[in-house]
Amino acid sequence: MFYKSLIKIVCWLTFLTINLKLNSQNILIDEPVKAGELTLFPSLSDPNAYFYLTDKPKIATSTNGKPQFSFLRYVENSVTTGSEGEGGGIVHAVIVLEVSPEQRRVAEQDLQRIKAGAKIQGPAIFSSGTIALISSIARPNGEFAKQVLGLGTAPLLDGQKASVSVQLTKLGSKILWDSFKTPTPDMSISFEMKLQGYRSPKRVLIEANFDQVYEHQSMQMAAAVHGPVLLGAEISTAFDDLRKSGAIKVTQIGTDDQLEKALETAYNKLINMMFDPAGGTGSPSLGQLTGATGIGSTSLLDRATNNLKDERKEAIKRNDALRQEEIKAALDREKISNEASIQSKPESAPTPPKSNIPLRDDVVIGPQRANTVPPRVRDSDNRSDITSVQKEIVPIAAIMASFQLKKIHQQGTFRIDLNKYTVDNLTLRFDENFGPINCADCFHQANLDDPLYQQREIYSFLDGFSSQDFGKYLNFISVALRKKHENGEVTNLEIRIDKTNFNENGNNFKLVYGWKNDMNRLKWLNYDYKVVWNYFGGFTQENDWNPMTIGTIPLSSPYVRKTIDIEADPENFRLKNVRSAELKIYFMMGTQELTRTIRLNPKNGQLSGQVELLMPANKLEYQYEVNWFLADGTSKNSIKKTGSNSIIYADLF
Repeated sequence: MFYKSLIKIVCWLTFLTINLKLNSQNILIDEPVKAGELTLFPSLSDPNAYFYLTDKPKIATSTNGKPQFSFLRYVENSVTTGSEGEGGGIVHAVIVLEVSPEQRRVAEQDLQRIKAGAKIQGPAIFSSGTIALISSIARPNGEFAKQVLGLGTAPLLDGQKASVSVQLTKLGSKILWDSFKTPTPDMSISFEMKLQGYRSPKRVLIEANFDQVYEHQSMQMAAAVHGPVLLGAEISTAFDDLRKSGAIKVTQIGTDDQLEKALETAYNKLINMMFDPAGGTGSPSLGQLTGATGIGSTSLLDRATNNLKDERKEAIKRNDALRQEEIKAALDREKISNEASIQSKPESAPTPPKSNIPLRDDVVIGPQRANTVPPRVRDSDNRSDITSVQKEIVPIAAIMASFQLKKIHQQGTFRIDLNKYTVDNLTLRFDENFGPINCADCFHQANLDDPLYQQREIYSFLDGFSSQDFGKYLNFISVALRKKHENGEVTNLEIRIDKTNFNENGNNFKLVYGWKNDMNRLKWLNYDYKVVWNYFGGFTQENDWNPMTIGTIPLSSPYVRKTIDIEADPENFRLKNVRSAELKIYFMMGTQELTRTIRLNPKNGQLSGQVELLMPANKLEYQYEVNWFLADGTSKNSIKKTGSNSIIYADLF
C-alpha cells in the first residue's frame, strides 16, 4: 500500500513538473528576433529571457551509426486488380530537431548587440505538427513536379526528436523507391509545426455569426466536395470568403497595422471551435488520403499537392519582392553615399548590387524563414547591424494540416476582443531534403503472397502521442496479437510500450509470427489484435479483439487531447474590480473525475489561456466553475456549469 501511494505521488510530481515547465514558457510569438542563425521569441514574464526555435532537422542515428530510417514497400497479389497487386509503403524515420552549441553561442553574442542583458533560456517547445513527405514526379513534357506522397503527425520526442511514420499509396511508394535508386534521391519532408504562445494586444474586435458560417455556400461546398476531411488552406479560403460576405466581421480601432495577425488569431480560434484534427490526432487514414468523394472531387493528397503548388508560386513572388526591396534599399544607401562625395558632374547610375537574399523556388518557404523575421545584414561602411526592408506576409493557416467538422455545431455569435495578451498558435514551416541514405538494411520489399515469405512482420506505431505524454497522459500501452493457424496452433504475442522503449525504439515496434502449415496464403495473413491503454491516474481502456490482414497496426488512442480556450473581457473585469480569476475544469475518464486549473491575471494582461483535456475523439463534455478575486479582498464563486464548447468565457457573472 505504501509503495502504491509512493508511485502515485511520484506520478503527480512528474505531472506538475511538466506542466510548470510548459506554463513557464509564456513566449510572445508575434515579436520574434533574428540572432545569428536562430529565431528567438521573448518571454512575456521576463523581458530579458528568450527562447530559440528548433527548425534544423536531420535524420537521427542509432548507437551503431546507422540512420534511424526504414522504408518498407509491400504488395499483395489480387485477382481483382488485373496485372498489378494491391500494395503501398511505410516510411518511418526519427528526425532530430536540434541546435548546435556553436549556433547557440553565436546567437547569444548577437542577442547582446540587439539587447544588452538578454539571455537565451532554452528551446521553444512545439505543441503539435504535421509532416508531409514530398518527392518529384516526371511530367509528359519532361519536367518534374512536386508531389505530396503522404501526410502524418509529427509528435515530439525528448531530446528534440520527431518520430515520423507515413503510410504511402502504391503510386507514392513506387515514386519514392525509384527516387532512391538515383545518386541524388529526391525526398523532402515539409514540417508544419505549431508553436503555442501569446500575441500582443491589438485594438481589433472580431465577430463571427455561426449560423451564417455553417450555412454559407463556400463552407457547404467544401464539405460536400471534399468529404469529411478538409485541409487548413481550404478552411482558410472559406473563412476569407465569409469575411467578405459579412459572416465574419472585423472592427479595427485606430490605425493598427497588425490586422493580418489578428485574422490569423481569429481563424485559429474558429478552427478550434468548429473542427477536430482528422482522425482525432491530425493523421488521416490511408483511405482518407487517397479516397475521393463526390463528382469531380480529388483525393486529400492531390489537394495537398495543389496547395503545395500554390504556396510555391506565392513563395517565388514573395522572394522576388523581397529581393527587389533589398536591391532598392542598397541602391538608396549607395545613392546617399555617392551624393555626399560627388564633387563634379554626376556619374551614371551604379550597377545594382547582388542581393543578400537568394531567390529560392525549390522549397516552400514558411513564415519564419521567408518573412516573419527580417534577415540581418552587415553594412560594410559602418559595420553596424541593420534590418533589411521587408513586407511581412504571414500565412493564415497551414496548408497541410487536416481537419474534420465537429458533429456538434456552435451557435450564436463568437466575439473576441484582441486588446489583451491572447493565447494562440503560430504555424511555422520549414523543409529539409535529406539526400541519399547510405543504409542498405533500411530498405525492404515484401510480397505478402510469396510462398517463401514465411515470417510475418507486423509493424506498429503510436499515432498522435509523444514521449512527453507518458507520465502526463499515458502510463503504458499493451498490444496483444493472436494468430490461429490452420493446424490448430495459436501464436500469442504481446508488446508493452512505455516511455523508455518508446524513446529507444523511436516509436517503431514489431511483432513477428511464423508459418505453421498454413497452406491458405490469404488466411495466413489474418490475425487478431487487442490494445489496452493505461492512462495517467490508473484509468484503463481495453479494446475488443479486432481482425486485421495488413501488416501495420496503427495505435490510435480512444482518448485524444481536446483544447479548451479560456477568454475574458478586460473591460468586464475592470468594471467589476476583478483582481484575478481562477477557473477549474472537471472532466471524466471512465469513472474517475480529473481537474485542470488555470489562473487569469488582469494586471499582467493575461486574460486568455488554454487547457488540454483527454476525451473520446467524438465527445466534448465537461463541467467548470470560476472563482473571481475582487480588489476589495472578497471573492465570488460561480455555480458548477456544464460545457460542451471549446471556449469558456470567464468574465460572465
